Amino acid sequence: MDETGRFLKAQEQSLVQVPVLPYIGVDGPRAPLSRIVFNRDSIDWAINETLGDLLMRVPGVYLWRGGWIGRPEYPDYQGRGATSVEYYQDGLPLIPLGRDSVAFDPSLTALSLYERIEIERWPGLLRVYLFTWRNPRRSARSRVGLSSGDKNISRYLGSLERRFNGGLGLSLGGEYLDAPSGSGLSSGHTNTHYWLQLSYVPSENFGVTAQTVRMSPKRDAFVRLAGDTIGDFLVGDRKDDELRVFFKRGKGDLGLRVDLLYGHSAWRGSGVSQGVDQAGAVLSLRGPSLRLGGSVFHRSRWTTWDVRGTAGWTGIRGFAVNGEAVLQQHEGNRTSRWVSAGAGLSLPLGVVLSGSARLGSVVAAPAIDSEQAQDIVDLSGRLSWQRSRVGFEVGLTQTDGFRPESPEPFLLIDSLRAPGTTRWMTFAGRVSPRQWMTLEGWYSDPLQGTVDGIPPTHSSLTGTIRSRFLRTFPSGIFELKLQLGMEAWSDGVIGRDAGGAAITLGGATFFRSFLQMKLGSLILFWDRLNLSGNKRSYVPEYFVPRFGSTFGVRWEFSN
Repeated sequence: MDETGRFLKAQEQSLVQVPVLPYIGVDGPRAPLSRIVFNRDSIDWAINETLGDLLMRVPGVYLWRGGWIGRPEYPDYQGRGATSVEYYQDGLPLIPLGRDSVAFDPSLTALSLYERIEIERWPGLLRVYLFTWRNPRRSARSRVGLSSGDKNISRYLGSLERRFNGGLGLSLGGEYLDAPSGSGLSSGHTNTHYWLQLSYVPSENFGVTAQTVRMSPKRDAFVRLAGDTIGDFLVGDRKDDELRVFFKRGKGDLGLRVDLLYGHSAWRGSGVSQGVDQAGAVLSLRGPSLRLGGSVFHRSRWTTWDVRGTAGWTGIRGFAVNGEAVLQQHEGNRTSRWVSAGAGLSLPLGVVLSGSARLGSVVAAPAIDSEQAQDIVDLSGRLSWQRSRVGFEVGLTQTDGFRPESPEPFLLIDSLRAPGTTRWMTFAGRVSPRQWMTLEGWYSDPLQGTVDGIPPTHSSLTGTIRSRFLRTFPSGIFELKLQLGMEAWSDGVIGRDAGGAAITLGGATFFRSFLQMKLGSLILFWDRLNLSGNKRSYVPEYFVPRFGSTFGVRWEFSN
């Protein structure tokens, strides 16, 4: 066999670019400071084992951690409870299914299946867009990874992407997680993911893709040391199938594009069998400074119609504005309707001013028949100043009175008290005294009183040393990252019991370390949490293991 010839041919193919499916749902222009984007490099090089860890990068998010890896992790953003975050996978919403009809549990996702994650910030609401891998090169691309750690935890992942002549493509990936009980008498978890995608993208103006993403979680009931069950079990299978066709006129991101989508999501297990079908179209017209868009979807249950119109404009240098209008029809003759708008101005010397508003009425959990529309008038403003060595962002948000929903798996917490109008102050800062050293963090606080589900004076701080040691490795093949993180909050109220009494959340401080080395495309890491041996918890009774650690390796390469 001519191994040299095969190698040279593969090298040539790695330089050949091929058209890929465009992202859907995140078209610009958009107001500055309204989005946080994680590409694959930033995902791999952050302290994160789960999607919840990434969401913790957003000021104002409190993560309801259920203890060790594999337990539930529901984010609460600015006191809006479990429904404060929406999730979209390649343009289609991840609808809550199964035993939890309120919100989707992000701890069930596998980060290894996604190449890009975008978080869109609105007052009182986050939208998380998850995008599966796209191979833009003619050569095949592979990834493998494995990790282990305390409590015999193990994770295995792998994927393969191949583009053929004429625009055909095949992608497949999988991940298996086994996380035995890390706290309490019982809390073990296993989850198997796999992703399969077939595509035909002969040019940037047309493409078809069909994919399925499936998971099979098996989570034991959480039994605390006293012998009581305080966390619900979960056993079942979920699938999210998608068929997409797009047509486009124009070059690059400009021009008219139409996306036709069909999705089928289903859950079976834990005594529940549910399925939702959805079909619709997304239209986008993009010019050099103006974007107009709209979408209409019909779903087989809960939210039967979803109609949206969007626009963005950046016709004045340094100024951008975007907005949307939404009308949703739910079962039971219920309706959600709201408008959102954001605008921002980039000034000299790195100063940015930005503001957004969301007004209307929202049915937060359409799957619950008794859930009625709630009026919202939410406003926010931000001031940012960023330079190469230092930067900060100050935000002030006012959220209207809203009845939040508590996450279903935490059995001790029956409900959350509805707060009144609340003003939130957030601060995020970054200092880099050296190019290889960074200190960054954020602070969030409701300016008056306490809000159920999220502690006051909540802060996150991370110190990072990252260097390529170019004097020793001038090729840049080696890179080292050392990171120490701290999260702290004061006493608060996590929620209410069945009798309406407040359940206290004690103040706590948690430390976490992260060591990572990179040799070419090979990554080795060691993650250790709760370094101080804290006996507190993010949710009462769901204790975080002391000094728990995971370590492993990931490798991406062209075949």
